Amino acid sequence: MPLPYELRIGVTGHRSVSDCSGVAAAIDALLDRIKGTLAAPGTPLACVLVSPLAAGADRIVARAAMERLGARLEVVTPFPVDQYRMDFETAADRAEFDALLAQAAVVDELPGTTTGGAPASISHAARRDAAYHRVGERVVDACEMLIAVWNGRRAAGTGGTADIIEHALRRERLVIWINTEHPETPPRLVRHIAYADHGDEALVETTELPTQAKELSLGFHQQSAYFCDCALDERRVEATAAEVRQRFTRAAAKAGVPEGALTGVVESIVPEFARADCLALRYQWRHVLVVNGVLRIAASAVTVATFQVLFFPEHLWLIALEIVAMLAVLGLWWGGRHGAWHEKWLHDRFLAEQLRAAMFTVVAGAHRGAPDDRTLAFYRGPRHWLTHVGDALAAQAQRGISPVPLGPLRRLLVDGWMKDQQAFHERNARRKARQAHSRHRMGFALFGGTLLMALLHLLGVGHAAEGVPPVADPSAWITFFALVFPVWAGVVHAITAQLELERVAERSTRMAATLAGLADRAERALTPLELDETAREAASLMLRETHEWWVLLSFQDVRLQV
Repeated sequence: MPLPYELRIGVTGHRSVSDCSGVAAAIDALLDRIKGTLAAPGTPLACVLVSPLAAGADRIVARAAMERLGARLEVVTPFPVDQYRMDFETAADRAEFDALLAQAAVVDELPGTTTGGAPASISHAARRDAAYHRVGERVVDACEMLIAVWNGRRAAGTGGTADIIEHALRRERLVIWINTEHPETPPRLVRHIAYADHGDEALVETTELPTQAKELSLGFHQQSAYFCDCALDERRVEATAAEVRQRFTRAAAKAGVPEGALTGVVESIVPEFARADCLALRYQWRHVLVVNGVLRIAASAVTVATFQVLFFPEHLWLIALEIVAMLAVLGLWWGGRHGAWHEKWLHDRFLAEQLRAAMFTVVAGAHRGAPDDRTLAFYRGPRHWLTHVGDALAAQAQRGISPVPLGPLRRLLVDGWMKDQQAFHERNARRKARQAHSRHRMGFALFGGTLLMALLHLLGVGHAAEGVPPVADPSAWITFFALVFPVWAGVVHAITAQLELERVAERSTRMAATLAGLADRAERALTPLELDETAREAASLMLRETHEWWVLLSFQDVRLQV
């Protein structure tokens, strides 16, 4: 069942807006346009508006988002609320703030302060500006797109609107600019901001607002594509779901879990896990097909060209085979890129592994949607929709789960989850190591063949043949293999590197060892708290490993070198 896409919108803007009605009309039109662009069958929008609720632009956007998009309001304040309220000048201002704050689903109070707690040399104004800068950065970090209600000028102080926009650009957020000086002009996407040596006017590089969902919100496009994906026969998904359901219920029964206690997992998580797993396997197969096909067909084209030049130089029609081979390479590459097979493989596998862990963590009450410590933090990780879908399904499942006694729960987590994943990683490590070893042997054999051909050339083998057709000339064959063997050796090496066989084998070996230790610790758990802590650590480990796998493999898409 498709889930809503959580579109997180942040806002930054001026407290003092000269043309409030014009800005409000521009914001209404913008939100309507966003809603219209991000419209897809089966993927409704669940908008979240993240705002500090400062006077002026923040509140205009908050009211409009709740009215026009039905947005959930998340408030981030630069100081504790009671202190922040005093930063507003009039009673009407404070009343407006309180009315909006009462509608907030989440209130996050940052520990900033404008009084005390800082060296006397730091002024009240400096502390206030620093707190507003921090809250602006928090809004940016919590959103996917930022609506900037801005006059196009340099920030008057630290933490001003221009500063927050620049932070958003550094964080690669989509920044939509509504110009307070000319609110009647269409909103623009901000790409870059610079300033002249003199004056406050910004030199703003902008583009038109996207008209395609993929360009406005890639996450929405990807989630919509996932739930609408028809690459599989639904009967296969249903068969896989039935198999997973049977395995899970058998493991639960073997552990002594009361029948019916895990209905939420069986009904909410298992069907979507089966779908994500089947799609991941399908797109992995297609991606590997492209990797192998592009490299092997390209090498075949070189082989055909070499064969034609050496043995049948007068038969130019053979060149057509090389052209056909290169067109096949182009077709495979285009099919993979157009179908986003590599991207979909990574996304579907990431989601499947989240749901695999969630089947057990929700039973233990230890589900968490993201690893505690983000390793490889300098690389862009999976988009937030994947975690959101996993968390939403886990929340649905939680409502259909009854408490499980410590003994059966411990056996289910250890035997049905930790040891099962340990065994998988042990098998995976052996399989990948064998594949890597086999390819290394093949590459070494081709290298040896190349060396042998070079030695035969050096020794003059076949050079004495005269008056024989090229196909009967030993020296021509020696030359042929001397040229072709290195090409195929390069293909073997490239495929091995592209599939990360050795790295995956090493990671699986380490994962198996770590999971074995966690399973042993879980078996010794004497209290629910000890078991909960171990389950949380296991979940964090598996999510972190999946996150790192996603990051590393995200760079392994097939590219045509030009």
